[in-house]
Amino acid sequence: MAALTQAGRKRYELLYESCLLRPKRRAAVDQLVARIKASRPRYQKVGRALGIPWYVVGIIHSLEASGDFTRHLHNGDPLTARTTHVPAGRPKTGKPPFTWEQSAIDALRGQGLAAWKDWSVPGTLFQLEGYNGFGYRDHHPDVPSPYLWSCSNHYTRGKYVADGRFSPTAVSQQVGAALLLKQLAAAKGITVQPGPRVLQLANPHVTGPDVVEAQTLLAKNPYGAFDAGKADGDYGELTAGAVQRAKWELGYPANARDSTFGPQLKAFLSGTKPLPPPFKKRRAQRMKQTGSQQAIRKRIVQWALWGCKNTGRIAYSQNGNVRLAQLGKNASVPLATDCSGFATLCYSWAGAPNPNAAGAFDARQPAFTGSMLGHMRKIPRASAQPGDLVVWTPPGTGQHVCLVVSGGPDPMLVSHGDDSGPKKLRFSAEDAYQRGHGHGTAVWLSAF
Repeated sequence: MAALTQAGRKRYELLYESCLLRPKRRAAVDQLVARIKASRPRYQKVGRALGIPWYVVGIIHSLEASGDFTRHLHNGDPLTARTTHVPAGRPKTGKPPFTWEQSAIDALRGQGLAAWKDWSVPGTLFQLEGYNGFGYRDHHPDVPSPYLWSCSNHYTRGKYVADGRFSPTAVSQQVGAALLLKQLAAAKGITVQPGPRVLQLANPHVTGPDVVEAQTLLAKNPYGAFDAGKADGDYGELTAGAVQRAKWELGYPANARDSTFGPQLKAFLSGTKPLPPPFKKRRAQRMKQTGSQQAIRKRIVQWALWGCKNTGRIAYSQNGNVRLAQLGKNASVPLATDCSGFATLCYSWAGAPNPNAAGAFDARQPAFTGSMLGHMRKIPRASAQPGDLVVWTPPGTGQHVCLVVSGGPDPMLVSHGDDSGPKKLRFSAEDAYQRGHGHGTAVWLSAF
């Protein structure tokens, strides 16, 4: 069997958390779940003998033998003889007819489940997929295994209709193991061992007490405060942004500074595990950069205020040929640009990170509120500092952006929204105007 990698674990977790039952199949799923629960004593007997959760035994029995106790757990062949389909000739010992328990123990041992110890959600899904085989992953990676995901939002079509024979148009009608696992977990009195989850952005959002724990650790830990907003148990964009910042400050490698919160980061923030030497070295280097970041923030503010001083010579224009014409040049007037163009220019003149994309500033690339929303780290309003941005939505690509020039309960902003040029105003004033014109959500952004 293939190894369960960290990337694979994250993928299982994401698919499971975002897995939704197709409404037309709810009755069928509820019926199967009730049937598995009703047979719990028999599944527990086998599970205890091998150290396997009873519900795993029940799910496999449902998929391989339709919950029929006169059939082999290996593949659904009759218990009156050894199996004839793959795997054939099982059980090798004993004489038929076999009891269901004899066959089930042989099947589970043969698949290596008795030696498996990780019965977290990803570990369970890995074993369930392996029971059927990794043919979809190996040969048809665009088709999530219907053995796990059939009847869910993750699966549409594509199926092995016989051993080694794949049809791209066939549709599995069997209820997938992941749906059964999730419905069993939701059923009253049933506890599916969750294990340590890898938390990440998903649709719908990941929720739960472990999210509250992560948000609390991000707010208070030995390394500093990474404000994820209110500890509400909802793993949204603010929490994801706080994780990215935490990983940067703790010295994670550049290619590992994503927005997922896993056991390693939890151990670092809780103090149960020290930072490895390479992490400490990168952390020291990055903390030195914090001072320079403050200097960059000051320069962003200086350029934003320069715009206010020159407001009479700065026009509003969305003309793609002129709005970023001074990118890479010294600031000068006359100038014609729009709100996102002005913010981009202030960042570039200040030597700040590109607020629109990774890498150098480029007038040929998008530089709009939408690219800022897609690239920058979302932060709570209380965390906004001079040099950060605030964008109003809807639409989802943004309507207007302002630069933050001072913090506090009602931050001071610089807004360039019309031909009157850049001007200073309080957040409350701009927010009232935007709300009055149908743009009622303020999204706070940081490039640092």
